[in-house]
Amino acid sequence: MAEDAIKEEEQQESPFIENESEGLETACYRKCRGLFCLTATENHFEHEIPLDYSPFLDSLAAYPSKTYERIESLLKLDHSIDRVKNLIKNKHITCVDLVLFYLKRVQMTNDYYKVVIELNPHLLTEAKLLDAELNDNNIEKKALFGCVAAIKGNISIRDMYNDAGAHVLHQKKMKYDAPIVKKLREQGCVILGRTNLSEWAYAFTQDAPSGFSAVGGQCIHPDDMHEDVSGSSSGSAAGIKLNLFTFSLGTETQGSLLSPAINVRNVCTLKPTLGTWSGEDIIPVNYDQDCCGPMTRTIKDVELLHRIAVGIPNTSDSDSRSLRVGYLGQSQDGNVLVQTLSPLLPLTTLVNLNSDMALAEPIAAVLNPASKCNTSFLDFLCYGLARDIPLYLSSHSSDYCHQTLQSIIQWNCSHSEYIPYGQSLFIRAIESPITQDTYNTYKQTLQQAYESFTSYLKSTYALDCLLTIGDNDLLTGTTVCGIPRANLTLDYYNPDHKQINVVAVGLSVNDDLLLLRLLQRLEKANLQAGKIDTRTSFQKYLQQPIRSVYQNGCSIL
Repeated sequence: MAEDAIKEEEQQESPFIENESEGLETACYRKCRGLFCLTATENHFEHEIPLDYSPFLDSLAAYPSKTYERIESLLKLDHSIDRVKNLIKNKHITCVDLVLFYLKRVQMTNDYYKVVIELNPHLLTEAKLLDAELNDNNIEKKALFGCVAAIKGNISIRDMYNDAGAHVLHQKKMKYDAPIVKKLREQGCVILGRTNLSEWAYAFTQDAPSGFSAVGGQCIHPDDMHEDVSGSSSGSAAGIKLNLFTFSLGTETQGSLLSPAINVRNVCTLKPTLGTWSGEDIIPVNYDQDCCGPMTRTIKDVELLHRIAVGIPNTSDSDSRSLRVGYLGQSQDGNVLVQTLSPLLPLTTLVNLNSDMALAEPIAAVLNPASKCNTSFLDFLCYGLARDIPLYLSSHSSDYCHQTLQSIIQWNCSHSEYIPYGQSLFIRAIESPITQDTYNTYKQTLQQAYESFTSYLKSTYALDCLLTIGDNDLLTGTTVCGIPRANLTLDYYNPDHKQINVVAVGLSVNDDLLLLRLLQRLEKANLQAGKIDTRTSFQKYLQQPIRSVYQNGCSIL
């Protein structure tokens, strides 16, 4: 049966369109063979599952527009976790009012942007219970009291589906929360629902655009329908920008937290050290890389959620460490901006690595491990898929009707209307030409290359961490090494207002808090500096980045 499915996939005309010049809307329509409509006013996939607003319709109809406008005004300049918690704690707003504010925004925007794929049917009940706790002294111990979170659609939430955006898994509602969701609830957080994602966390097919799932439809960039929202944690990032929740959770195998946060802009995230955040009850791609992580508006909120997830106490003296930070710039404006901010960074020494040509070879070895071991990243990925998805399904056999990739592939072929972009990576996974030994060799090659790279940085420059400047997550492949990465959007002018992202990269595992400390200093410095025009500083900081080593193709999962 699986063999027939493979032949059928191979015989079909490839839906992939090279050099598509007519925009995302035309590309999606053609690839979906007419099942999809995307215009400036309409976004609809024929088989997406609409949101169920029925538990909230009466409350939404009675929700005063003045309350909506007041909350919108209160959160306009500060939409942080502390701000939300304090507004509720001091009784400026209720948790129910906040939940209805977010629901109203979902109702107004989701038909087009396709950020949320399922709403928590108990949302209002849970909010009312929190409001009843307001006079309880214990709320001070709940760091997320009253906050409203959205969870990526491959993470288990009780009484909701966990289908990774795929119809084949949209069968039974889960009876339990993933451990990371339980931690959020214990801290006083309510769960709005599940966010859209690139189907199967972008490990299903290479031919689909970022942010598409058959259950949720096509997630659209909040600022421009022609821009790539990126994946696979697409809805988790876009919803932050659209103010649909206080914060969200996403997942990453290779780039799926950082890439959408960078592309959407003004979204902060952390790809934590592998294994520090619980991955239990999350549909996997590759257990050797997968991790869950937060998406927020500020680095402070990222740190708070990281401490909650890992169980690290909050300490007041954590900003006292001196840091030596090496930086590599893919953007001249970005280099100038960071150097302009350097005098405003307390206890921080920035080291310019752009002129060190000796770095070209070790960076290239990290970016292209296949050159040393004759195994492609896709083969590495697909081997993990074939190994780990059946492990997950068999350990959750009461929740799903399928326990093998072959069974899923065959079901999809029998319901091809749900997979308009095909299932090329699943097919490649069951045909995987590599062995466990070959898989291990690829992993060890990349780990050794990164160790050599970081050893050079430590011995030559005595660095604590690395900062890459530019709107590409240069070292995304280091997820195989388990090290943390985090991002921040910075503002500058040239002459119009522009933005650029920086990514802090750990040189060792468990560097998470160190990276967040650096980014908090940059965040404060950027606010303190005000309007920075990089043109006026260009001659002062003129330099030549090592551009050649950045010409790499990274897979975002």
